[in-house]
Amino acid sequence: MNIKKKIKIKNKLIFKKWLNGTKKIVQDTIYHIKNNHSSFYSYKKIQSYQENLHSDYFSYENLNKKFNNNPLCYIRYKREINRLKKLKKGYYVPKLFLDVHGFTQYQTRKELGKLMYFCIKKKINCVNIMHGYGKNILKQQIPIWLSRHPNVVAFHQSPKYFGNDAAILVLIDF
Repeated sequence: MNIKKKIKIKNKLIFKKWLNGTKKIVQDTIYHIKNNHSSFYSYKKIQSYQENLHSDYFSYENLNKKFNNNPLCYIRYKREINRLKKLKKGYYVPKLFLDVHGFTQYQTRKELGKLMYFCIKKKINCVNIMHGYGKNILKQQIPIWLSRHPNVVAFHQSPKYFGNDAAILVLIDF
C-alpha cells in the first residue's frame, strides 16, 4: 500500500469515530413559487369579503326608533352637534357621490357597503348619496341603514346645490 491510501483510510476511521451516533439531516427546504395571478384573485376575494361585511350593517329590519321628528338628520354623539350644524350649512364638501336612482333595496345595500369600505380605505370623510324621489322607499331606508353603521358620525339632507331633499350628505369617521 502506498502512503496516500494509508492516510485516506486513517482519516476515514477518525472521521467515523468522531461522527459516531449522529443522524443524517433530512432535506426539508421548501421553495415557494410566487404566482401573481393567485395573489390578484385572493386580493379581489378579500376586497369583496370586506365590502360584504360593511353591507351587513345595512339590514332590512325597521327596528330603529332614533328618528322621531326628522329622519334625515342624525348625529351619533350629542357632544358633536357642531359637526352636524356644519354639515347642514354645507361646510363639508363631499368627495364622492353615490347615485342609487332605480336601484333595488338589495342593490343599494351592496353599494353602500362598497362605498363605506372604499371611504374607510381611502380616508374620505364626506360623501353624498343621491336616492332620488320615486316612491320614497330608499329615502326612508337609507337613513335607517346609515345609522347602524359604526363609522357614520352624522348625516343630513343635502343642501340645494348637492341635491336638496333627493340626497343625503354623510359624514364618516375612520
